[in-house]
Amino acid sequence: MKLSTKEFDAMQMGWRKWYIEKMELKTFKKFGLSIKGLDILEVGCGSGYAASLLTAEQPNSYTGLDIMPEQLEIARGRNLPGACFVAGSAEDLSRFPDGSFDAVLDFCILHHVEGWRSFFDACHRVLRDGGSIYAADLSKRCIHIVDALLHWGHAEEALFTFKEFETEANRRGFATVHKTSDLGLEGYFRFDKR
Repeated sequence: MKLSTKEFDAMQMGWRKWYIEKMELKTFKKFGLSIKGLDILEVGCGSGYAASLLTAEQPNSYTGLDIMPEQLEIARGRNLPGACFVAGSAEDLSRFPDGSFDAVLDFCILHHVEGWRSFFDACHRVLRDGGSIYAADLSKRCIHIVDALLHWGHAEEALFTFKEFETEANRRGFATVHKTSDLGLEGYFRFDKR
């Protein structure tokens, strides 16, 4: 699902990069993410805020995937060395060969993906043995609050509880290594491929 105009505008503000760096990426690192030398796939890369942080830490490769051409245009305009930005959706990673990546990162985009359950199957295929998903995402409860206040209009089919999210990951071949949440609104997960 594409972002509404209001949400797209909000995601272009500096607070989003600050939050990715100070909260989400920091938590991923506490959970064991070491970027240098890895092949990284970021789903829903948006305008490249996270990409600028990740590429600065010298991954072997960085690929950002997004369905919105306007987001990809901004991301490509950052001219990040070694970064590759491609069009596509998080639930369909068929463009990538088996075992292409060491880590797949989600910085709060899966609550936009109606086929989010398929995301785990796709990740299982594209991750190498021992690969990990690092996910920071928003609960159904959080999105209901946001939509009541800001009227961003998220699709109900894409929303999940953290229990549903973890259960699907486990059912589709991933072990939960770390998890935490902020007041049940934003959850952080590390799932390792079994």
